[in-house]
Amino acid sequence: MVKKGSEQHVNSDYEIMIVGGGPAGISTWLHLQKHNPDLAAKCVLIEKAKYPREKLCGGALHKWMTTKILNNLNIQVTIPSVSIDTIEIHFGSDIYKYQENNFFRIIRRIEFDNLLAKTAIKRGLQLHENEQFLDMNRCNNKLLIKTNKGIYNVKVLVGADGALSLVRRKMNMSIQPHFAATIEIFSPLNPTYDPEFSKKTAVLDFSAVNQGLQGYVWHFPCLYDDKPIMNHGICDTRIIPDTTRPDMKKIFKEELTKRHITREIKSWSGHPITYLPDGGSLSQPNILLVGDAAGIEPLLCGGIHLALAYGEVAATTISNSFQNNDFSLIEYTQIIQNHYLGKYIQKFTAAAKYIYTEKTKILDTFAKIMAYKK
Repeated sequence: MVKKGSEQHVNSDYEIMIVGGGPAGISTWLHLQKHNPDLAAKCVLIEKAKYPREKLCGGALHKWMTTKILNNLNIQVTIPSVSIDTIEIHFGSDIYKYQENNFFRIIRRIEFDNLLAKTAIKRGLQLHENEQFLDMNRCNNKLLIKTNKGIYNVKVLVGADGALSLVRRKMNMSIQPHFAATIEIFSPLNPTYDPEFSKKTAVLDFSAVNQGLQGYVWHFPCLYDDKPIMNHGICDTRIIPDTTRPDMKKIFKEELTKRHITREIKSWSGHPITYLPDGGSLSQPNILLVGDAAGIEPLLCGGIHLALAYGEVAATTISNSFQNNDFSLIEYTQIIQNHYLGKYIQKFTAAAKYIYTEKTKILDTFAKIMAYKK
């Protein structure tokens, strides 16, 4: 814990600290700057790495939510991307196709996050790179925050530090998030076995649900240094507990073999995805969580559009807390649940529970989801 009365200098220049410079953290600041620039000027964002930094992610920018948010923030995505017109949901030999021009596009997080950060800096963001959150404690209705570079005294702390959020762990919440396991690789495009690139198609294959997987294998076309490549991955959400865990590595290896991809397991990359169980909280006095630190949804496990939306809600909540001089943030979780963000997460969570119970209903469920959204 941060010791009260420490001889180390306490930085009181900022009222707000955002921990984490991914889409959720940057979105929080950008929305705050748009609606309350004076308050945004009193905010510091710390990022433990230095831009541009790599992040594991499928990289899908969802048309329905992402475009609206970025347009409202007056941000143009000028980085290389692959436009997706068709999404295919596979379950064995059965396939459900949904087609919509530019339904989403696939980017690389290293480029997207760097774009957001540069945009925010141009608009006045106080960004501290290579600075890592370490600890916190309460002092006179504020928080003393310890980083590897100093101690800060702030009124609001935003945990935007990802699925393994240290901010969340320091909150000692009674209900902890659930974790979905993921594995992914990038491989050179092989037109014979990777038709997705030329067809502008993304594939989500749920066939392994019959082997106990509570998730899917994905095949996404993308770009690396403007060259076409493929992103292959697998996720297992475990949203239905007390069931036998499948061998994710075996399933994934078999899927890669079908595409004539031979890669040693040690070269694969993995990262967790969080989703919040019923009754979980996203805030404490002076602290709120956004993005993967708060949790996304366990059906598609897509996070960028949700991260951006979290920032919108968090910024409004923070602005209201300063206006009312009330930093309890007690209503934040309910505000999220009532927002279209929360309703989206609730809908997709319910769908995930349903399809992993009623395994034959996977394609029907996705057809209903797409028809509803359209």
